[in-house]
Amino acid sequence: MTIRSQLAVTFVLALLLAGGWQLLGGGTEDANSGEPKRKSNGTTLVLIEPVRLARDKVVVRAIGTGEALKSASLYPTVAGEVVDVAFRAEQHVTKGAALLRLDDKHQRLAVRLAEVAEKEARRQLRRLEKLIPSGAASMSRLETAQAAMESASLRLAQARAALGDRTVYAPFDGIIGLTDVEKGDRVSENTLIATLDDRSLILVEFNLPEEFAGRIKIGGPVSLRPWTMLERNMRGVIHALGSRIDPVTRSLRVKARLNDPDASIRPGTSFQVRLDFEGRNYPRVREVAVLWSRDGASVWRIRDGRAERVFVKIVRRDRGMILVNGPLKKGEMIVVEGVQGLRPGKKVKTAPFIPSKGPATPARKPEPQS
Repeated sequence: MTIRSQLAVTFVLALLLAGGWQLLGGGTEDANSGEPKRKSNGTTLVLIEPVRLARDKVVVRAIGTGEALKSASLYPTVAGEVVDVAFRAEQHVTKGAALLRLDDKHQRLAVRLAEVAEKEARRQLRRLEKLIPSGAASMSRLETAQAAMESASLRLAQARAALGDRTVYAPFDGIIGLTDVEKGDRVSENTLIATLDDRSLILVEFNLPEEFAGRIKIGGPVSLRPWTMLERNMRGVIHALGSRIDPVTRSLRVKARLNDPDASIRPGTSFQVRLDFEGRNYPRVREVAVLWSRDGASVWRIRDGRAERVFVKIVRRDRGMILVNGPLKKGEMIVVEGVQGLRPGKKVKTAPFIPSKGPATPARKPEPQS
């Protein structure tokens, strides 16, 4: 092949390559036609929407354990033989009711002897008090009789206390539990008779994560659902707060109060606890409008037809929307699409962003478990 022929072939190949490149460039431009277009005058078309404010709402869930307002484990004061069990399980008893009696024959005899001695000492004292004015008795005898009278009264009180120790009484109103003690058993001071619970109020104890410790207050509302009756939503109030954060669990000990007049909730019941917290209003933007870099998160704001970068902090995320903390005001225009090609101070042309599926719902933080 001559040199002239080779040059002709090379020229034809160059024309074919140039044509193919032009076709590829045109296809790419057509494929990207959905993106905001750069105008011939140097401006960029971006899609924008106004900043809206949304209140920061947080739901905290925890697991709590119920306990009675008052609880007592009943033990006898002294050892002895049981002669009467005066209660049954699940019985409502009143304060001061006799629940269990021990054999008290010897104690009753001791009381009778002490009463006789006290009666005699009183009689002697009265006799001497009548003789003193006439001088028939000395003051020393009167003082001795007064001491004997006081001693007899103390022995009588001691005997009555010993007799009272042979009976176990209810310390407060409540519902008594099961017992393993029966008539004829011999018990000691370490024998558990039964448990007694005042279930008119239930206290639900749970742990609150440290980050919410500053938001909770005594008297604040709380939602409680017994795990045995999840369909039953009960309203309670915060009853007591711990004085410090647990250094291991990084949580605060909390007790909620729940009215239970029909005593349907038993102590030890587990509860699903829900607390609703509301914070301040934050700007709400679409997730696609937020850019990330090593300097942090940012959005593009449009002022006077020019792009301005605004750095923000992320507060909450939810389903395509983000609550941010930054120098943004309600109604300011934020770039939703076309952010990739923007530079600070760049002149832009704007068009409203129209969401395809309607506005997203307000953001909520995922509910933490404690």
